[in-house]
Amino acid sequence: MPTRHRRALAVAGTILAALLVVLGLKAFDRDAPYDPCPPPTAAPPAQTALMPAGLSFDRIGTVTHVRKSERHVMVRAVTTKPLDETTILIQDAVTAAGYRPAGMDNEGFEAEVFFTTRTYAAGLARVRRCRSRWDIDLVLLDRNAAPPRTTPTTTTS
Repeated sequence: MPTRHRRALAVAGTILAALLVVLGLKAFDRDAPYDPCPPPTAAPPAQTALMPAGLSFDRIGTVTHVRKSERHVMVRAVTTKPLDETTILIQDAVTAAGYRPAGMDNEGFEAEVFFTTRTYAAGLARVRRCRSRWDIDLVLLDRNAAPPRTTPTTTTS
């Protein structure tokens, strides 16, 4: 029985030592520090096909992700262009897709660009700094989506 106990302690000690070595190497790995802004990877064509007709980020930067919900299209992109230029290019790109500009808020370290369509608030682009680049999050109302179902309300007197 004591031999079994010693063997279990030896195995546990070996595993613990190996774990400590791995964690130590990770903690002191200065050749590959954590990068909160990894290099962008372009979204696959199947995703970019979800973007509204006429919307192009060719003059802005790299589209990295596109997804579509029942009523919205969400686009993520990155650019290295200056913030002021980026907000104007986003406004131009979204306007070319049939939306109307509705305002802009540029604070120098981040910016928002707002859009409408007909009488609806139709979207927002948020641009935020990530080290030497700008991350863009665009959410647009899908103009081709069916309007939301409404439940008739009844009033009683």
